[in-house]
Amino acid sequence: MAHLGAPSTRTVCRGQAQQRTQIVPCVPPAATLRSCAPSRTPPQHSTVAFAGSKLDNLSLFGSSTSSLLGGTPVVEKKVSPKEAVMAVPLNSAVGMDYTALRDFLVEGDFRKAEDETRALLIKLAGPDAVKRNWVYFTEVKNISVADFQTLDALWKAGSNGKFGYSVQKEIWVQNSKRWAKFFKQIDWTQGENNVYRKWPMEFTYSMDAPRGHLPLTNALRGTQLFQAILEHPAFEAQAKKSIDQKAAEAATGTLKLF
Repeated sequence: MAHLGAPSTRTVCRGQAQQRTQIVPCVPPAATLRSCAPSRTPPQHSTVAFAGSKLDNLSLFGSSTSSLLGGTPVVEKKVSPKEAVMAVPLNSAVGMDYTALRDFLVEGDFRKAEDETRALLIKLAGPDAVKRNWVYFTEVKNISVADFQTLDALWKAGSNGKFGYSVQKEIWVQNSKRWAKFFKQIDWTQGENNVYRKWPMEFTYSMDAPRGHLPLTNALRGTQLFQAILEHPAFEAQAKKSIDQKAAEAATGTLKLF
């Protein structure tokens, strides 16, 4: 095999002096070269067969992303409105019974839930409100934070967060507390002149209603009562966050995952 070290070998054709000497390179067969090459043991790597597969059909992380996040994948359980309502604690500072309101919301009967809410507010406002059968705006302060938050939590749970006093407060603040724009958005007024809908038949008692449509508060005699409710301490902390603040919090929460 010493001839492999020389680049070429000269072969002279004797007997034909007049013919020029011919240089013929001696190139060994490819198989010989391969056999003479130093043997190297390839590194042992695990391989994955992709035969018959397309790249876009392959999963980089298998059937779950648990290894990416470092734990067991979290499975979100969807909670029905009925389950959400039943999970609301019926807290009351005065021992008020909220089981009837809870049951109406579990059944999805928003009309009866609206009537029950009005009756509860009258009782919570005090004996004078009970006598006249309606609440004066100065009596709203008599209602405790715990009771207002129970009412609100039941409404939000029974509507997937679509209805409730805190929802109305948020929309009111987003509209710069301008009543005309607010009433238009929650569909309490109609027509070009923003005529207030007739209570109770012209309001919508279903999930087809716009966000914040329920519960109702009589504003025919003015907005003082409704404003007193929306500005109650029970809803102050929930409405201070602007949309930008909520978006920032959501982004921060996402970053914490990584």
